[in-house]
Amino acid sequence: MSTLHGWSGSPAVRVAVQLPPAARAGVVVVPPLGQEGVIAYRTLRLLADRLEARGVAAVRYDPSGRGDAAPDTDPHAQVRSAGHAAALLRSTGVERIAFVGLASAALIAAEAAGDDDALVVWDAPASGRAWLRGQRALATMTIGPDRVVDGYETLVGIDLDAAEADVLGALAYTPRSAPTVAFVREGAPAPRALGPVERIEVTGSAELLDRTSMHARIPDAAVDAVVSWLDTWAPAAPVPVREPALHEVLDVDGRVSERMVRIGPEALFGIETVSSAQHHDAPTVLLHNGSAEHRVGATDYQVALARDLARDGARVLRIDRRGTGESSVVRADERDFMFAQEWIDDQSAVVDALDVPPERLALVGMCAGAWLAGRAVEEAPRLVVEISPNDYRRTPAAPGSYADHVRAVDSPSARRLRVRELYNRWVPERLRARIARRDRVGGVVSHVRPLVQHGTDVVLVVAPEDAELFDRLGGRRAVKRWSGQVDVVRVPEGDHALFSPAMRAAVRAEVRSRVAATFPAHV
Repeated sequence: MSTLHGWSGSPAVRVAVQLPPAARAGVVVVPPLGQEGVIAYRTLRLLADRLEARGVAAVRYDPSGRGDAAPDTDPHAQVRSAGHAAALLRSTGVERIAFVGLASAALIAAEAAGDDDALVVWDAPASGRAWLRGQRALATMTIGPDRVVDGYETLVGIDLDAAEADVLGALAYTPRSAPTVAFVREGAPAPRALGPVERIEVTGSAELLDRTSMHARIPDAAVDAVVSWLDTWAPAAPVPVREPALHEVLDVDGRVSERMVRIGPEALFGIETVSSAQHHDAPTVLLHNGSAEHRVGATDYQVALARDLARDGARVLRIDRRGTGESSVVRADERDFMFAQEWIDDQSAVVDALDVPPERLALVGMCAGAWLAGRAVEEAPRLVVEISPNDYRRTPAAPGSYADHVRAVDSPSARRLRVRELYNRWVPERLRARIARRDRVGGVVSHVRPLVQHGTDVVLVVAPEDAELFDRLGGRRAVKRWSGQVDVVRVPEGDHALFSPAMRAAVRAEVRSRVAATFPAHV
């Protein structure tokens, strides 16, 4: 598959355009909001791949103000960005346009689609008001009631000011005469306000959307059903197309700029952020995503952090490892590379490509990315910052094996529950702790020792749930033994996933201060 990456418009959206040599039609793949967009990212890439294989062009994008796009405070940015993506497709010569919206994106797609455009809504909420009400209830349960900070309300994976919340809450469907279809779960209705549209039941939506990113499964049959409908809708005859005009560099604020890169033998996708005032000996900071998550939803804190660090004087690279975001081919049966050797190899390849002396290198990672940063022993970075670490194993897992283990724990059989009960009853707590340190989660001392011995300073930023594991697996001993080289920062009001605005703010402030203190000459 061929994908053109770049930025377009002002404020710029970050786009990925998939363009066959001649195209029968074009599809705007609208990104869902917040955590829904995190979970669905690879599924929507697979959708675009299969459309391209059938001669249908597609554009995926981060709307301005979100993800890797330019900053934007316009409350209408979501719908405006969808319209810009359609205009970009038309600039290639494509004449027929369809909008596809999964989950919350269905509301935006319906609002952006013109009277002559086709519309596909998939697992659509009833209205913007219903979606907002459900997200607020979920956020209260997940984060707590105190979710408004500096005028922004935090939902699960997205912060909204009052104006944008009003705009999204007011989104509603209207009856359509152009080709329209609603893909729904078994027994679920199509959005009534669309009028008498075609309704198709598909499986797999729950397995994709109702789980965490680690547990989510690409719904292969549902993707095929959407592609088949669009294939039937698209004209049979293709038309010649030309490449759209895209910006290779994003000027963030007149001082900080970004460019997209491909790195290493696996051609990993990344974005490099630099400052016009950057010193030639500036430190380089490599940012790792959590889990297999791209920089949308709550994990777009990386974007703000990268731009902050560049303003401070650092060179910053945020990278998609294999199986993440824009890197590697998407397969319907792909398994998460959780804590796997492949990710260690990817990190080594990226560091080699950066060609930075170890004394000017910092690695920052969250969750599984924290574990990966802690594996950089041979690279000997000057600084490692681990955000929300929850695994201290030294031996990598086989691809997908960790996710399978978690699924077994989250949905245990009756036999497993009985064994767990007996184990907890009869095995002394001290012995259970020793076994845990030798099991998959390892121990903090053995985790940080190789880094410290290579001269690396290690900082761990932990919310209460991760602090408990850190203490149980010998974290206090590690801090005491290597005082000055190992430090732990506890965020009492934080959370593991960084849904909490307090946790994200603490992470950004801590990383900036640690980088500045470690590399004082040029930051």
